[in-house]
Amino acid sequence: MLLACDPRVDGAGPRATGKAVGVAIGPTASGAPRRGRLLAGERVARIPRWPAAATIDHATRERLTPRARAAVDRSPVPVLVPADPAWLASVAVFTSDAGYALAAHDGELGLTLQASRIATLIAGVGHVRGNHRLRGVDGFISANDGIRTAAWIEHGVAYSLDLECHDPDGPGCSDAALRTAVLGLVHVGGIGGAP
Repeated sequence: MLLACDPRVDGAGPRATGKAVGVAIGPTASGAPRRGRLLAGERVARIPRWPAAATIDHATRERLTPRARAAVDRSPVPVLVPADPAWLASVAVFTSDAGYALAAHDGELGLTLQASRIATLIAGVGHVRGNHRLRGVDGFISANDGIRTAAWIEHGVAYSLDLECHDPDGPGCSDAALRTAVLGLVHVGGIGGAP
């Protein structure tokens, strides 16, 4: 599960608080979730901002298998998938209470995408600007052991796309290829944005 820092922390130390961006899912005296100011270390269920139904790419949605479309319709966050038919031929979508994940491959390249509405407020960590622009927002790009990763917040949800390469020095395993994969994602639905 992908966890994200709340970018609105005031950085006041171990008891730092930030504005609520969702519902705290940690225990309370009554055992029920609560709204309001958060304490450092609390897990938060972010409330997704659903894109308009008109943004759903129906052509790409129809290319998904019936099983993948059913998983999309169960997702508690907006589902982005690669529009490229080469990835769609092998795509598998999995959902949980927190979000969804998908896996696909194209020859010697593997693509995984995770999205989660769960965030954790970390003491002393304020807003950290991303090192790259991704899908119109600040995000992060990194590489480790032949896996290139892009991470960003969109629709109030944390997304992370991994591009795994058999040949880390090959043309399909570059920052440009990773950016192309990220920009090639389209919205195909979810619980709050079903067609």
